Amino acid sequence: MRRRARRGSPPPGTAVIYARFSCSKQREASIEDQLRACTEWCTANGYRVVGTYSDFARSGRSDDRPQFQRMVDNAGEAEVAVVYMMDRFSRDPYDAPVYKKRLRDAGCRVVSATESMPDGPEAILLEKVYEGVAAVESAHIAQRVRRGMRGNALKCMHNGVRVYGYRFAEDGTYEVDPEEAEVVREVFARRAAGESANSIAADLARRGVETSHHRPCSHSMVAGMLRNEKYVGVYSFGDTRVEGGMPAILTREEFEMGSRRPARKRRETEDWGDYAFAGKGVCLGCGSNLVGVSGRGHGGVKYSYYRCSKRCGCKPVRADWIEPAVVAELRRMLSSRATTLEIARDVAESMTTERVDAMLSAARSRLSEAERRIENVMRAVEDGMPYAEVSGRLAELRLAKATAENEVARISEEAALDVEGFADFLSAGVSMSDRELLDAFVWQVQVGDDEVVVVLNYGGFEDPARFELSREFAQEKVWPTKLKLCEPGESGFAFLNGCVYLVFSRAA
Repeated sequence: MRRRARRGSPPPGTAVIYARFSCSKQREASIEDQLRACTEWCTANGYRVVGTYSDFARSGRSDDRPQFQRMVDNAGEAEVAVVYMMDRFSRDPYDAPVYKKRLRDAGCRVVSATESMPDGPEAILLEKVYEGVAAVESAHIAQRVRRGMRGNALKCMHNGVRVYGYRFAEDGTYEVDPEEAEVVREVFARRAAGESANSIAADLARRGVETSHHRPCSHSMVAGMLRNEKYVGVYSFGDTRVEGGMPAILTREEFEMGSRRPARKRRETEDWGDYAFAGKGVCLGCGSNLVGVSGRGHGGVKYSYYRCSKRCGCKPVRADWIEPAVVAELRRMLSSRATTLEIARDVAESMTTERVDAMLSAARSRLSEAERRIENVMRAVEDGMPYAEVSGRLAELRLAKATAENEVARISEEAALDVEGFADFLSAGVSMSDRELLDAFVWQVQVGDDEVVVVLNYGGFEDPARFELSREFAQEKVWPTKLKLCEPGESGFAFLNGCVYLVFSRAA
């Protein structure tokens, strides 16, 4: 006869079942087989199943298992926790006793449906033997995986390592990605010409170049390219290095010129300014970045200005004029409640069903892509890649998935935009400092010979569409017919195709 339940102890005759599918392809029961065997054990031994917990593609060497943690947190719900084999509970020699003690403290003991445990003190010894066998087997699996990856490396296979400029071939090796390879060649050519990695990265990010993690191109991405000998055909993985082991994108001379050429250094004695529109300034004539230039004129007077990086002929503009001018025009626009309400109404009206559907489709596409990549990572883990090596990547993909889910929710909410609330958000910019105002509200500053176009940091279009639209209107000189003046004067705002533009004339 079973003992009666003490106050606070689990209900007598109750059981929960825990099943886990390993992250490597071993000869083990599936989740369904485990659940069936455990259920049969409970029936044969007079236990009523009150809950089941299953972790899919989760390694027993880690306690990072959501359903496992739920089972431990709910330990007081049953007398026994039934597993198919003890290695389903844990393969870690330290985690196993810790979590078993937590369950015992709650009045729940762990039992195996397929491994016989004697009663009495001998059970403790046998349980430790099972735990030790599971830990040893886990170590052997990891060793076999590492051995397999080294064997792949000797064949110059990718082993799941992505390199910008290449894609995975069907035979498991690398092949050149033509589009990305052109970017690699451009990076090395510009670096060989003396351009800094920061400048190159900012330009590539503006053009939509992304890392393998779908983040905008950064200094670290460009710096990593400049050090990567794979671009000259040298395959490397761990301590394996094979000359000519993969297709080359660059010649050795091109690689050396780009990777070793020092950037043009500014003079240490010069008082260089902090350019507020670094990475945001664009030449309205050709679309190239504006670069900040500083120096000393006659009499030692310091000057700072922005000029087109391609020197297309567009007139440079003084930094000490355009930066305060943009701040002043923004403050003038945002200080008018009538103007902010009008912008908010325009934004609300622009959120048509067609446009919302297009934005939702794009967001859902990103969500599906994140889910697909998560599935690919888990498949790679099942094929033998150690979970520890992909846990960071998996965390990033889960963050990308959560971000996409939030974006879907946000776009859905924006379909019914709160006009007053959005107007309040715009009006709040007046209380910001000059730099905070520029950082929060300015997405891009487009400078032409006759006008300055400030694209506000709001809008649903892709970046090139915004630029092409403003350049078209500027070149055809039709801005004045489209502008709504904040106040009488030479400036105003335009709301076109879902984007807000602030336009004013350049100083002579």
